[in-house]
Amino acid sequence: MLKQPFLFFTMQLDETPELNRGRLFLCDYEQGIIGRWIATSGLGNHQGVKDWSKQGGGVIPPTYELSKPLAFYTVATKPVDLRHVKGVEGNGYPITPFAVETKLGVTRSDLLIHKDANQPGSLGCIVLSSSEFADFERVFSAECSNSVSVKLLVGYTY
Repeated sequence: MLKQPFLFFTMQLDETPELNRGRLFLCDYEQGIIGRWIATSGLGNHQGVKDWSKQGGGVIPPTYELSKPLAFYTVATKPVDLRHVKGVEGNGYPITPFAVETKLGVTRSDLLIHKDANQPGSLGCIVLSSSEFADFERVFSAECSNSVSVKLLVGYTY
């Protein structure tokens, strides 16, 4: 059977101003969990329930809270060089669709997986510290090199 890796991002949401950190898992249907990294999405004061509908700091919307629900996002397995983009300043792995609309009618777009380059948190991307991102890239490229993209599931606890 061909390997079919997929990504799963999960994090606890709350109303505190502290930055919450969750986990990004790379899984395979036969091997189980292949990789696990500490990651976050959004800014500390924008990580509450329904903050997936906040532009400029909210978390990546979970697939079940989209106006047209998706089973999965997809993530490109080849990075885009975004060294010139403040906050990314390195490789970024695009998440598609490029733009989604939440059930509250807010459009979120241009989401990526990348390292947390300047201040803790993101504007909706899934971000990892430099060391976690380096390990993610190493494992992701080794395990997913035979695919153009992999599925990404996003879900929160609260």
